[in-house]
Amino acid sequence: MASSSSPHRTRLFGVLALLAAVLVGGCSTDSPPQHSERLQKAAGLKTFHVQTTKALWEKTSDQTGRDGPDLELKTKELDNGLVQVELNGVSLANYLQILDYMAHGGTDSKNFGKHHSAESIRMYDEIAGVLDGITKRPDPKDPPPRVVVVTAFLGANSKK
Repeated sequence: MASSSSPHRTRLFGVLALLAAVLVGGCSTDSPPQHSERLQKAAGLKTFHVQTTKALWEKTSDQTGRDGPDLELKTKELDNGLVQVELNGVSLANYLQILDYMAHGGTDSKNFGKHHSAESIRMYDEIAGVLDGITKRPDPKDPPPRVVVVTAFLGANSKK
């Protein structure tokens, strides 16, 4: 009797292993190869400023239905209609994780599709550009690194 149940068990374990692989694969993101290095740089910063519209910030920092630490931040409205969000290094790293999930294919539990939020892609890429440009830890006396991300078309802000 043991011999007849052994192939059944083997098939059952194989099916379970395949199911686990599909579930784990479906919940992962296709993070950029530099993502881990960016997280390390972000976590090492004392302060980072994001200047953007209130709507874009709210859209890209939504933590609804997400496990993990909350973002610790300070926000203030600027005279130009933007908000400035001040994040400490750990909060910036956590925000990058949110952006990575929303920009690069985290699973959406509502429709079992993958996220590819254009706003999150844009914000991730803008912050990544600043982080990639940092070659050494900023001096505490230096102004915090910052990024300005507006919702206008990318080329609209550049001078011709």
